[in-house]
Amino acid sequence: MSHQNPDENDLDQVNLSQIAHMVGTGRAAVANWRRRHGGLEATGGTEESPRFPRAVAEQWLRDLGKLPEPGTRPRPPATVTFTGGPTLTVYVPELFSPALPGSGGADEEEFMGYIEPDRPLGIPWPTASARICLPGREPFEVTDAHVDISGWGGRADFLKLIWPASRRALPTTTETTEAEA
Repeated sequence: MSHQNPDENDLDQVNLSQIAHMVGTGRAAVANWRRRHGGLEATGGTEESPRFPRAVAEQWLRDLGKLPEPGTRPRPPATVTFTGGPTLTVYVPELFSPALPGSGGADEEEFMGYIEPDRPLGIPWPTASARICLPGREPFEVTDAHVDISGWGGRADFLKLIWPASRRALPTTTETTEAEA
């Protein structure tokens, strides 16, 4: 039995599971991103198990905001406190205003990120009001946000909140900032 050397191009090819491993999610999530956002065309493999050039897949993930640029530090986590519910830590948080195509319209906003699969119970569903604390931004509150939690198994689940842009407000506080004084 003779062993063939793998084609050099095969070493630079990745499948959906390998792409998912790059960002710590599941194969189904990557397949959903391909359907939703497009932009990642297979160059080999089969219909059931397509293969992609590694560099193209990495750039596609960066363009979607799923993979940081080389040499950059990962984004710090955000927190979401649901009215009448738990506070969650959200990893690799993203805020889109307007919402991504396919998620909401131009008058909607979208917040998403990864949460621990053993998160606390009591997340309001299918709609909720919440306070979102995103590093580098003023905390804000949203009302009547559509709540979507995708259970991908493994290390993390995915949380998405979509709300009409008119239902986002800075929280009222009793503190006076230096700019207001």
